[in-house]
Amino acid sequence: MMGAIIFDCFGVLAVDPAQAFVGCLPASQQAAANTLVRVFDTGHLSRSEFRQAMHDLTGQRPHYADNRLVSGLHKNTGLLAYIADLKPRYKIGLLSNIGTNWVREKFLTAAELALFDTCVFSFEVGLAKPDERVYHLIADRLDQPPGSCVLIDDSERNCQGAADMGMQTIVYHSDAQLRHELQTLLAA
Repeated sequence: MMGAIIFDCFGVLAVDPAQAFVGCLPASQQAAANTLVRVFDTGHLSRSEFRQAMHDLTGQRPHYADNRLVSGLHKNTGLLAYIADLKPRYKIGLLSNIGTNWVREKFLTAAELALFDTCVFSFEVGLAKPDERVYHLIADRLDQPPGSCVLIDDSERNCQGAADMGMQTIVYHSDAQLRHELQTLLAA
């Protein structure tokens, strides 16, 4: 029986600006840029160090990376409304690889944050998906065994990491697909 539903932020609750930015880079720079994003997301680089490292890698001015990482970001209000419907019956978690407190400070309103029983951000805990320890951490904070949790993430790699330690997973493609797959899982 499912007791908790865990949502990813970027790519699920919002368009993932980091992946859009990295995707615009030449193929020869993408692996290194992804590594920089991951190191930043786990809190091991400051914003200024990240900007400088991206400049060193790409030759682009530091503000270009900042602008690209926040441009085009749209909140999935339909999904947030669906989460509000799920909230009375399930514990709800937010698990995100992010390098700052931006989600709390600028992205979600206080009412939207209140939908989540716990939020685990990689920069705060020094762990990022798909590290198995971060899935155990959020399950513990939700007071649920991993097998009673379902992770919704747009990354197959992150879902595989959660599945490897016993969570159910749904790779997010659209709200309609998510609702269908989640209802099937919850009815089982």
